[in-house]
Order: sequence, then structure tokens, then C-alpha cells
Amino acid sequence: MSQNKNLPVIATDLTAGFGGTRVLDSVSMDAAEHSITMILGASGCGKTTLLKNLIRLLDPWSGSIRIFGQEITGMDEPEFNGILRGIGVLFQNGALLNSISIAENVAIPLEQHTELPRELISRLARVKLGLVGLENASSRFPSELSGGMRKRAALARAIALDPPLLFCDEPSSGLDPVTASGLDHLLLEMRDKLGMTLVIVSHTVSSIQRIADRIVFMDAGKVLFRGTIREARSAGIEKMEEFFKNG
Repeated sequence: MSQNKNLPVIATDLTAGFGGTRVLDSVSMDAAEHSITMILGASGCGKTTLLKNLIRLLDPWSGSIRIFGQEITGMDEPEFNGILRGIGVLFQNGALLNSISIAENVAIPLEQHTELPRELISRLARVKLGLVGLENASSRFPSELSGGMRKRAALARAIALDPPLLFCDEPSSGLDPVTASGLDHLLLEMRDKLGMTLVIVSHTVSSIQRIADRIVFMDAGKVLFRGTIREARSAGIEKMEEFFKNG
């Protein structure tokens, strides 16, 4: 576990759950700057619960979460809102509003967190859609898009404020292999061209092997391994070997 307290994401001894059921048991992980860290494991291992704690959709029972070097677990809402401006989130289902166009969806963070004039917001929304290859679809509604296009539109919204940190929950879920590969390459571009740090929850082995700089492998609410794919292959952890073999 790194001792650099200025890493974009550090979770230390995180314990969390629902009601009286423990889901995370003393979980520790971090994410280095300008890298892709992927949280993986079988269904029910706790990876999505970890992500929700990292973005404070859930509050941990105990432990520490530092984002951009700041402890967020005790922050009040106004203070945490300042942290949120530097964070983008790509939810598994995209979470687009169906009643407005995708350009209007992308504009929402700009409207909520800036005082830019409407014309500039609309222009910036089109720029973000251009980054994900949807410049010609800005006036279309989410229901008019394919699954892959909806994921791309949701990604454009997630990066609307140029966040240095992007969280993604199962971005390849429900996509065919070709579309999933295209989305993976987009995520690599976010890292390489925009210098973002990405933390991605995934169970898709092909995507993990394509884009992960480091992985965090979870099982039954615990972290069994942290390191690179190469290190994972020689770690001798049976459950992780089964995951990659059967994924």
C-alpha cells in the first residue's frame, strides 16, 4: 500500500455494508495519477459497494477515504461538492435523462457547476460529444441511440467539467465485443490525451487485459491482490486464476 497521501484515490481499512450485513472487510486500495486502476472480482464480491463508498453514495462504517489528498468521510456536503467538481462518474446504465437530447444531458454538469453563458455551455457540450464520436448525434434522444452510443454519451457527460478523476461502473456491461473494445479505446484516450486518472469496476476479462495499468482483485469483501496484470499472473492466487480463466 502506497504511503503517498497525495495520490488521487486512497482507501484504507474500509469496512462497510448494509443494515447489519458487512460487505467490505478492511479494504485498502489506491489509484496512481494518470493511470487506469480496475476493481474486479466475481459477482457479489463487493466491488460496486467499494465504488459507491469512494464517491460517497454510501458511507463506510469505518476506515479512511482520501480523494485528491483530502479525507472525505467526515466532510460536510458543501465541502464535498467542491471535491465532486473534480470527479466524473460513468454509471453502469448510463443514467441519461430520456426526456432531453444527449447534448442537453451533457450540458447538465456545466449548468449546475458553472456560471457560463448558455451559448458557451451548448458549444462545450458539442465538443465533449465530439471527443466520444457523437458530434453528429447531439440532437438525438437517448432512446434513439444504440447501447454503445448511450455509453459514449454518458461518458461525454462524465467528462463535461474536464475532471482529473473518472470513476466507471461496469462500462462494458451489456455491449457486444466490438463495441466494448471501442469504448475501451476511448477510456485509454481519456488517460493518455486528457491525463485523467480512471478507477473502473469491471468483470470483463478482455477489457481488463486491454486497458488496466493495475488491478484490485476482490473476493468476499476482501482485497486478495493489488498490482499489475503481469504480477497477477504469477501471484499464485487460485480464485484470481479461475476468474481470468473463466471470464
